Amino acid sequence: MDHVAGLLSMREAQPFSVYAARRVIDALGANPIFSILQPQLVPLVELQLDKRQEVSGAQIDLGLELLPFSVPGKIALYLENKHAPNFGTQAGDTLGFKITNTKSGKFFYYIPGCAQFNQSLSDRLHEAPLVFFDGTLFHENEMIDQGLIGKTGSRMGHMNIDGPDGSLKAFEKLNVVRKIYIHLNNSNPALNDFSREHAIVTAAGWEVAKDGLEIEL
Repeated sequence: MDHVAGLLSMREAQPFSVYAARRVIDALGANPIFSILQPQLVPLVELQLDKRQEVSGAQIDLGLELLPFSVPGKIALYLENKHAPNFGTQAGDTLGFKITNTKSGKFFYYIPGCAQFNQSLSDRLHEAPLVFFDGTLFHENEMIDQGLIGKTGSRMGHMNIDGPDGSLKAFEKLNVVRKIYIHLNNSNPALNDFSREHAIVTAAGWEVAKDGLEIEL
């Protein structure tokens, strides 16, 4: 929802390119409000799983290459099929990206949503120089415990940070050089620099992304 809704803030005469999976492109085409994105100004480019794709913005070479790969997740809430297994989720509904500078060869991984950690993901991220990873919730039940909504992290397609099945544990032996949590929900106590949860995260070698963060590889 966040990524799709942001397209409308660009308005109708701003040229840029949209790179997305087929299901996302179909969802944009099915909703007439997105016709404000004029095709001659905003090309929709379909991403293919595990296939490298050089990207451009407003017809300008950005010097970047995307490699999209499937990660465990869940179909977007507005596309859920309540009668289908796992709400109709298919491979490729949740993507991670390896993003590479085509000139320097330097790269990082961007994974804003992940429901669980599997061996494929572990092998891919081993000894990576930089990983941005799903930090939506610290605890599986934190939104229920805080009286916000009656959903767990796993119901939303997000693994929690803490616990035996959390991302802190999953990354322990991967030797990732720099690990940064992104996509943190406002219920996540790790956002508070003075919280116990923030101390746990930083003690494990993680950072919590902040507005205005800039990184040079």
